[in-house]
Amino acid sequence: MKSDISYKIPSEVSHVTETLRNAGFEAYLVGGCVRDILQGIKPKDWDATTNATPEQIQALFENSFYENDYGTVGIVNETDDETLKVVEVTPYRSEGAYTDKRRPDSVSFHGKLDEDLKRRDFTINAIAYDESKGHLTDIHGGLKDIKDRVIRTVGNPQERFNEDALRVLRAVRLATDLGFTIESETQNAVVEKAGDLKHISMERIRDEFTKMIMTKNPMIGIVMCQKLGLLKYIAPDIERGIDVEQNGDHIYTVWEHNLRALQHSADREWPLHVRLGALLHDVSKPETRRWSEEKNDWTFYGHDVVGGRVAKKVLEHLKYPKKIVDVVSALVRYHLFFSDIEKITLSAVRRIVKNVGPDNVWESSRMRSYRNGPSKGSALPFA
Repeated sequence: MKSDISYKIPSEVSHVTETLRNAGFEAYLVGGCVRDILQGIKPKDWDATTNATPEQIQALFENSFYENDYGTVGIVNETDDETLKVVEVTPYRSEGAYTDKRRPDSVSFHGKLDEDLKRRDFTINAIAYDESKGHLTDIHGGLKDIKDRVIRTVGNPQERFNEDALRVLRAVRLATDLGFTIESETQNAVVEKAGDLKHISMERIRDEFTKMIMTKNPMIGIVMCQKLGLLKYIAPDIERGIDVEQNGDHIYTVWEHNLRALQHSADREWPLHVRLGALLHDVSKPETRRWSEEKNDWTFYGHDVVGGRVAKKVLEHLKYPKKIVDVVSALVRYHLFFSDIEKITLSAVRRIVKNVGPDNVWESSRMRSYRNGPSKGSALPFA
């Protein structure tokens, strides 16, 4: 199949595939980088596949490393702006059974591109591109699924998810990131296999969750995770806000209020710790909610204090680095500081600097900046 791809492959990437071909091997770009350039998106990472073995690959490249059991060789090149670019090259391979639902019991290398593409997760990631000829190999309908904006597994979805249970979350993350829908059979398999996430390390789950939070539409991703039964295996405390009504100033439930706060942060392209703080800022409103006869309304006294502790637990469970845990839990704990700016005193400012750190005072104010959506009649509704 001829390609009309107009994207110029960086020289440090084409150098890798050209070197392999000049040595007599096949070489194709593959995976997410091909999917991205077909959509006119600048790839974040570059992957190639070849019929060379890991040892043969390393023999061709002085600056390379091989530190895994799956044949992937990292090749380090200097870019035009003198930064370093790693191109990962993996031999064509087939895989044995996945008895632990995480990794293949065995890996064998062979000389068949078709067999290699058959083992990949989703059709949109199973397209190989020979940029020297402008030729695409697409035996699983990935091009059509990109055109139709659909996430579909390669082959039987239950089999693909049995091989690596993290793929159920990756399906949602890709759909969120690309603005695609998940094909019905694949979606049904996500629901059926959601519980297998318990076999996956929290570090791997955290990495996919982080990528989803850092997309342009993380609110959609969290909603999908909840509806498909994944969120309970990632951060079940977030779900507790579903159907929990707030007081008269808030027109949304705790659940939707937190999600809209997260989306607001994404709309402004704020960093990960602010987005996590926004998502978790009212995580403890459900357990602190009390009915006040005097106010004839709900109160949530202490939700900030309790929420700081719960946020810490959530992020530690997800194995986030201590720096992220400490910053986000502090932002949640002190997110009410800017609730009434006219009453902030100099001593209070000193306390907030001490509590959240001088580098995070501005981030704390960002936590109060969402002026439309979660509440009514309030200029600063992060309460």
